Amino acid sequence: MKRFTIIAAMLLLAVTAKAEIDLQRMADAIRVAEGIHSKHPYGVLSVKVRNETEARQVCLRSIANNEKRWLAAGRTNSFIEFMADRWCPVASDPVGHRNWIKNVTQYYQR
Repeated sequence: MKRFTIIAAMLLLAVTAKAEIDLQRMADAIRVAEGIHSKHPYGVLSVKVRNETEARQVCLRSIANNEKRWLAAGRTNSFIEFMADRWCPVASDPVGHRNWIKNVTQYYQR
């Protein structure tokens, strides 16, 4: 009986732990917002990447990690605003930060 309860709890957790963010769509939105022909695909600056595929993997991992942080923080703002604070911090580029939020939101909602 105990084994059944554990399995049922795991299944319930798997069903209720549905991702809030479409990772692939978010990565696509970031790619377009950062510039399709950019020297730094997906705006990846923190690590050296060999190609666009590797840059996408870095971006996808960052989105997934930030989604977990956003959920743990209680969703105090939109996920895109939360992600922008890490991906394009206001301290680094205030105008770029504001534009990043606007552009990623627009592309993500398409």
